[in-house]
Amino acid sequence: MEEQRAEFISLPSQEDSPREVTGSSQPQPVKSAPPLNSAAEITSLSLPQVQARLEQMNGLSATATTDELEQHLVARWANLDPIGAAEFAADAVAQGGNPRLLQTAAKAWAKTDPAGASQWAATLDSPLARDTALGQIFNTWSAMNPAQAASAIASLPMGSAQTVATSAVAKNFASANLDAALQWAEGLSGPVQLAATREIVGLWSATDSVATGAWILQQGSSQLRSEALRQLAGNWVSRDPGAAIDYAQTISDAGLRNGFVQSAMNRFATIDPVAAANWLSSNAARPHASSLVASVSSRWANFDPASAATWASSLTDTALRDKALSSVSRSWSQTNPAEAAQWVGSIPDMQARDVATAAFSVELAKANPASAAQWASRISDPARLNTSLNRIVSDWKKIDPNAARSFVLSSTVMPADLRQRLLQ
Repeated sequence: MEEQRAEFISLPSQEDSPREVTGSSQPQPVKSAPPLNSAAEITSLSLPQVQARLEQMNGLSATATTDELEQHLVARWANLDPIGAAEFAADAVAQGGNPRLLQTAAKAWAKTDPAGASQWAATLDSPLARDTALGQIFNTWSAMNPAQAASAIASLPMGSAQTVATSAVAKNFASANLDAALQWAEGLSGPVQLAATREIVGLWSATDSVATGAWILQQGSSQLRSEALRQLAGNWVSRDPGAAIDYAQTISDAGLRNGFVQSAMNRFATIDPVAAANWLSSNAARPHASSLVASVSSRWANFDPASAATWASSLTDTALRDKALSSVSRSWSQTNPAEAAQWVGSIPDMQARDVATAAFSVELAKANPASAAQWASRISDPARLNTSLNRIVSDWKKIDPNAARSFVLSSTVMPADLRQRLLQ
């Protein structure tokens, strides 16, 4: 038997690093990084020396060593000339450089002249450089004077510039004076209000989730109430699942309550899928079980599909069982289709097997439509058989119409009306 040989692509060594292309055919010397100064040595460099060192680094490949050197040099420049350092870093970021450079320079400038720094940053052409600078400037500014920083946001361009600045201010504002931060957030509207609320809820809910929830429910914006309660649910259930779920029952608005429970259980199922599944069997879960069982079983199946399948099969409510089985089947087929196929084929209950087979075959069709169509053909329920085959073959026709047509013509289980429709 002919020996198979693997081909390898060798990575360049330091001696093989990219060289500058010139018109000469002679090899060009490799441009090496200047010796790395210690942080203490860099703090003693003059501004011309810093600029010369950065100029020497032009054209070097980015590595951990060069990134560290560049960061120290820009920090030194920012101490000597924050405006010049910020302009240099903004240009670097606009050309694909490390945003940390701009954060370092913007922070230094904001410590002495935050208003001037923010006015400059707002005019940057690169949205990435602009928002990077504004985020750092307003974070630094609000740590010194949150109310003053908050009042300056309205002068920024609408869009991401304002939301980035608002997010930066809100966390520091809430840490310094929660009541004042809440009053400020209540006076906002639209995306900036949502941005401020996200930061405040994230901070406040860690110490007083009940009070956070009460404040959220008092807000006039329905979008804010919905989004903030979902955020609160995820934060709260991470610390105390029982208290979070109990709190949900106190929310009088059905839509908000359902949204809270949905978010809480999605997070809960990721943290502890077994406990989340057990909760679904409680009386408190009964109104929400239908909308939650699929997500809980799917997350459990990501960790332990066999146990999740056993639990799904044990559900006595047929509708819940079918949703859980379908979800487990889809998840399992994504991670280990061979094991999933073995499980699907071994399910003793015909209806349960049909449900799992339908979900498995549709998921399998993404990679192997021919095999998926054969699996779907095993479904005994006519309606489920039609639905599955129609979906699989319709998609199959888009990528391999001849193979799909051949299957339709040879199928012994496909109803005549479906065959005629798929052959069109």
